[in-house]
Amino acid sequence: MPSMTVAPALPECVTLMICAACGTHPFTAAPDRTFRCPCGSWITPRDIDLDGDETWAVTRAGELAFLPNPGGAWRRYSEARIVMGAPLWPLELEEANRAFLEALAELEAAQLLGVKLPKDADVQIGRVYLACVLNPDGTLSGSNAEALGWPCEPCAPYSYDPARQERHPCRNPRGHVWSQIRDWEGGKPTLREYVVRSPIAPDLPTARRMAAEKCVQRAAALSS
Repeated sequence: MPSMTVAPALPECVTLMICAACGTHPFTAAPDRTFRCPCGSWITPRDIDLDGDETWAVTRAGELAFLPNPGGAWRRYSEARIVMGAPLWPLELEEANRAFLEALAELEAAQLLGVKLPKDADVQIGRVYLACVLNPDGTLSGSNAEALGWPCEPCAPYSYDPARQERHPCRNPRGHVWSQIRDWEGGKPTLREYVVRSPIAPDLPTARRMAAEKCVQRAAALSS
């Protein structure tokens, strides 16, 4: 899921494809649509041999990598969500949470590397949802953020003791930020303006920067 701080350069579930000839360097995409190693070896896409549970992609650095097939990850993600929404014993819920986070990380890695997700995949995947407070000039003043998989009190079983309320992986970030907006507005006219922004971003700092840029663009369009 998107990191709350700076995201790692390469998701944990992504593995670079190392040249078998030298055993040292990863293959890098070349202009002639081959993948080449500094040792002189090269392969074509037809030479990439993976099992059905994996797919390949090219990283932002141009390196050939393989990762779990998003079709299988989407199935496991969907199954885990169903289990998480049902009354469970603690150990069963813990296992469902773990499966949910693992599958979500695989889906977001595929999205990050440009691998097509299943057509019915959750649109919230990879997005950071921000409930934004605007300044009078329309620029961003501050925001509260939510994303799939982040620790979340509303998505955890309710505890009658507030001091013992747990946090479980968030399953509804879009709903949470809109609830935040409604709470801020309180059903009454307000001098403050609130908007929701939902950029696809690898981490919270990037998401906040993208949201701020979008607010500036909106303010400029409204004033022109």
